[in-house]
Amino acid sequence: MRLAPSTATAATLTRGPYLQLLTRQSVTVVWNTEAAAACALAIRPLDGMPTVRAGGTGTVCAIAVDGLTPGAAYAYAPLADGVPLAPEAVFRTDDANRPFSFLVIGDSGCDCSDQLAVRDTMLKTPADFILHTGDMVYDTGAPQDFDPSFFAPYRDLIRRLVLWPCLGNHDVETAGGAPWRDVFHTPANNPAGSEDYYSFDDGNAHVVVLDSNASTRPGSAQYTFLDHDLAASTATWKLVAFHHTIYSSGGVHGSNLTIRANLVPLFDAHGVDLVLMGHEHNYERTKPLRGNQVVSAGQGTTYITTGGGGQALYRVGSSSFTAHSESVHHFTRLAVNDGSLLAQMIRTDGTIGDEVMLMKGGVPLPPRCGDGLVNQPGEQCDGADRAACAGPCAADCTCAPVCGDGRVDPPAEACDGSDDAACPGLCLSSCRCGDPADFLTLPPAADTFIESGTQATWDHGAAAHLDASALSDLIYLKFDLSAVPAPVTRATLMLHCIDGSDDGGAIYPVADSRWVEGDRTGLDATSALGPGLKWSDVDTNGDVVVDTRDTSPWLPEFARAMRGFGSVVAGRDFTVDVTPAFQAGPGLYALAITTNSSNKVTYSSRESATPPVLRVELAPPGTTTTTSTSMTSTTSSTVPTTSTTVPTTSTSTTSTTTSVTSTTSTTTTSTTSSTTSSTSTTSTTVLATTTSTTSTTTTTSTTSSTVPTTSTTVPTTSTSTTSTTTSATSTTSATTTSTTSSTTSSTSTTSTTVLATTTSTTSTTTTTSTTSSTVPTTSTTVPATTTSTTTTSTSTTTTPTSPSATTSTTTSVVPSTTTLPPGTTSTTTPPDDCQTDADCDRDDPCRPRRCVAQRCQDAPLMGLEAVRCALALEGERALACGGRRLPPTLSLALGRTRAAIEAAESSGSVKHARNALRGALRLLDAAARKLRKTEASHAIDADCGRALRGVLRDARVLAKRYLKNRPETAARTAVPRGPQRIGTAD
Repeated sequence: MRLAPSTATAATLTRGPYLQLLTRQSVTVVWNTEAAAACALAIRPLDGMPTVRAGGTGTVCAIAVDGLTPGAAYAYAPLADGVPLAPEAVFRTDDANRPFSFLVIGDSGCDCSDQLAVRDTMLKTPADFILHTGDMVYDTGAPQDFDPSFFAPYRDLIRRLVLWPCLGNHDVETAGGAPWRDVFHTPANNPAGSEDYYSFDDGNAHVVVLDSNASTRPGSAQYTFLDHDLAASTATWKLVAFHHTIYSSGGVHGSNLTIRANLVPLFDAHGVDLVLMGHEHNYERTKPLRGNQVVSAGQGTTYITTGGGGQALYRVGSSSFTAHSESVHHFTRLAVNDGSLLAQMIRTDGTIGDEVMLMKGGVPLPPRCGDGLVNQPGEQCDGADRAACAGPCAADCTCAPVCGDGRVDPPAEACDGSDDAACPGLCLSSCRCGDPADFLTLPPAADTFIESGTQATWDHGAAAHLDASALSDLIYLKFDLSAVPAPVTRATLMLHCIDGSDDGGAIYPVADSRWVEGDRTGLDATSALGPGLKWSDVDTNGDVVVDTRDTSPWLPEFARAMRGFGSVVAGRDFTVDVTPAFQAGPGLYALAITTNSSNKVTYSSRESATPPVLRVELAPPGTTTTTSTSMTSTTSSTVPTTSTTVPTTSTSTTSTTTSVTSTTSTTTTSTTSSTTSSTSTTSTTVLATTTSTTSTTTTTSTTSSTVPTTSTTVPTTSTSTTSTTTSATSTTSATTTSTTSSTTSSTSTTSTTVLATTTSTTSTTTTTSTTSSTVPTTSTTVPATTTSTTTTSTSTTTTPTSPSATTSTTTSVVPSTTTLPPGTTSTTTPPDDCQTDADCDRDDPCRPRRCVAQRCQDAPLMGLEAVRCALALEGERALACGGRRLPPTLSLALGRTRAAIEAAESSGSVKHARNALRGALRLLDAAARKLRKTEASHAIDADCGRALRGVLRDARVLAKRYLKNRPETAARTAVPRGPQRIGTAD
């Protein structure tokens, strides 16, 4: 019996579950919920039935389970008010008689990309538990930082592997480590009952964990505990762990000589085999030492500093005691098999940077392929030990060929990632060669960065760079995927680095994409007047830290960290996979980039010559992002009645299609009432797209017929402001009175229209089909294309069974309603009646309306605004026309031209505006040249090319007209980008 999570309870899981205090016969499972609930744990042997262990009621649950079988596997699920909160997870109890391995990590809690890289490799490495050497939560061990810095990144590890924690110096900065004690459960098996230091057994090893922030001098509580605890242990292996390294060649902290002097005599006296430490952000292993002197193997203690868990690295040198040192992000894996202990440093790419075998008596079995450990030259993997492999491990201990390993493996693969000689730049994630139509390259719709301190209220939206640094700068990017005609299979973000850093930043989704880019460069205090996103908008509690205590809608989703950029250097492009952030279908998406390094990283913005780029691989044609069809049918017929709705593709601002089918028999009086709920689709439709990005249809059919009746609505394409198509089919007999009532709320599709669409002023389509009663009745609404303000299409079908049959006709004119996706602002058409121009404002700077004789009328655009709108709006349509086929160079040229015109529009003087516009004209000419080249190489289709040429021609004419008019005004007031319009007549 497998337990599955449920949404029936009001409590939701906010942390965990995670394992603590695992022994041979017991375990403690801990989790947190948003609302208080009755805590319980369902647990079972893998082949058995679950039993439920009850706990208390609250938001923090910790349930201890004993009576378990040593070395057995158990499945468990946390319960809130009796309902499972999460899928079952599996763990195994300790067994003193079997080999085991564990992972050691230190200085990791930075909530940064390198931490995630280490974590990802740990997930691929088999182990029985995790030991942390401290600095688990940067910077101060504050309660709000535990989730983003620890519990979220390691969620999938600590739900199946018990964690043994250790206090680092950063962990005790808040209330002396009280938040750390609140979340972690330790044995506290010392005379003082302190949770800060303890010991435990696993397999044939005994491990002591100390708090090196506290006193270790002879006679202190810890010193006495360590002395007695080690003396009492009869385990084969004795290990000690604490945070501050005592043998280090590092360049920042180096060796803690006080702790070394205090504890080394105890280690020597009690035969400690291995000491594990952190604090220095690097890796270093010593030779065997005794009395601070190098000794022969097996005669002393080995000391390993393993502080490369994610935080910014420190340089490391070499000393007389050094066996191996390396400044690298890593973790250490220890594998114990009776009298042998293998210690390995594993880098983020899965390669082994260092290893040493410690022996206790006897002759160990020689390493071999098949022993489950990568422990000899030539082995890339061994069974489940496959951290360096993209896929499974082959029988010869090499990585099995798999799609995604970056190497073409014929004949099954034509390409693999960057190994794409067969189709440069067109390799699909399935390792097949794709078509240019399978990919879409998108520049950001907006980007900015926010900065704390004196610039906390400044707008940086128009800056040519994007900055991120620890605690002071965050980068924001926004991408418009409204035009994406298929689900995203893979999304890759590319940024150009201007100023390098040891941490290029971790990437997080931002749920609300309605933030404004702004129009200021952040060069002086006038940037405080800009409308763009600012630090003060995100740091809502004003503590100069952006974290989960803030309530801003633009707060990064820290629990959804994606692996970001590691070390980056200036002058190069860097890419990262951001696919998980783009899985919600068409719409706007926002990302935030943070770094834990005080060394600021700087990337080019969209205002620069090397803007950010999102490369999207699309699912095969015909796949829709979201399709939801709900059908309710009640029938008393021996022949099925079918109502079918075919996907509707609309490129209009608002489009509604409703299909209602009603059939009644010759001897029945019936009333059918159909209500169709609102459906909304927002997209920028790509040319020649025949499948809607999002299609939701609700059809209600009630019938008591002996004749199959089919109502089908086929694709309707509209470029109108509002289009309504209603198809009603009524089949009645000579003796039947049929009434059909249809109440339909608006189903709207908002999009940027397809270019080169044939249009007419008004279109009304009526289809009438009459057949005999023995023939299936089919009512079909065929494609209608219209640009009218409102179009009503009525389809009436009558199927008589006698000369006196009644014909029922239903016609609906549906009011227009626009529903936009998350991250956009609803724009509704204002009423025609008005008193002032403000009554007519529809928040669209490129479609102004003014109040004339108390009626709203369209107003002409003036000056630079006309130029910008011609290129910005029509250019977006041209981009949509090209869709997946628009080359990046041409897209960049158009984007730079739009930016130049916007700069001209917002300039503070006529001179600057004219100079900026002349630059825009040069860019228009360059874009036209690139267009000719791309057309000649067939990189875009002919229709798209014609549309783009028209856009460039119109924008150029308007720009030249502006320059020719020579406005008399000596200066202009700077106007921010956005809905504001220029008020001067140029």
